[in-house]
Amino acid sequence: MHRQLLFAVLSLAILFGLALIWTLRAERRRTSIESRLKAISMAIPSAESSVVSFRRPLPKRRALPAVFFARLDSALAATGSQIGIPHLAVTAILADATIGFAAMATEIPLALAIALIGIATIAAPALLVQLAQTRNQHRFLNIFPDALDMIIRAVKGGLPVLEAIELAAHEIPAPVGVEFQRMLGEMRIGVEMEDALQHSADRVRVPDFRFFVVSLLLQRRTGGSIAETLSNLSGIIRQRKALRLKARALTAEAMASTVIIGIMPVVAGVGLFLINRDVISILFTDPRGRLMLAVAVVSLLLGVAVMKAMIRKSLR
Repeated sequence: MHRQLLFAVLSLAILFGLALIWTLRAERRRTSIESRLKAISMAIPSAESSVVSFRRPLPKRRALPAVFFARLDSALAATGSQIGIPHLAVTAILADATIGFAAMATEIPLALAIALIGIATIAAPALLVQLAQTRNQHRFLNIFPDALDMIIRAVKGGLPVLEAIELAAHEIPAPVGVEFQRMLGEMRIGVEMEDALQHSADRVRVPDFRFFVVSLLLQRRTGGSIAETLSNLSGIIRQRKALRLKARALTAEAMASTVIIGIMPVVAGVGLFLINRDVISILFTDPRGRLMLAVAVVSLLLGVAVMKAMIRKSLR
């Protein structure tokens, strides 16, 4: 009975994930079409009165779904559009399946298994988004100083700032070049420069890029030498990168210790299984052994997570 209920909960979680994929994809497609139509109408105000809509007026969306979808779109855009809603749903389904099968193997209480499945449904996609955002930010920071140097040379050569950014957008690889192209594309369809820069900063979520945005806005309002400002910003970014690499080198020993501590229990268990299978098989055949094994795995994962969090905090 316990296994049947757990299997039913796991099946419902998978079906819910598949339904979530279909619903969110349809919602994102509708939102994308609406944003494009709105941008076109802003770019061509004279034709606004001649446009006839054959679509029924949509009902007013509730505040909570609107905030959820807005934050979800913003979080996915901050990953450089490397992942989408299907990736999140598949990650949640895999996490639920792993927790479900582990719960059936260890025969933990049903309430605890359902709680773990619920936590995994939320935590696994959130972790995937955070990892993708961090990876995209690191890639952006590695190329961004080169883009600034190209903009500085172009401005000193006599080009306006926007044309210099367009030149860098074509010459600098992704993700910096792609982000510059998106920013310039929004300006071409009628979005104000301040709004386009703010949208780009919200997508990238890198403090150094926000300094770049502030520098452009200040130069547009007050004037001054933008080349000198960007040159100082490029130097600061390179110095911060060198400092981060130095801190990472100093914490390399702690990182190696974390990896060794995480691997040693697995190595010891495999070795004991090869030497005396009767001793280690109790952990898989006896219910109490399976419970102890589950507690040991959770404790090991928590310990590794805490050590990595302490190392990451020291790098900031």
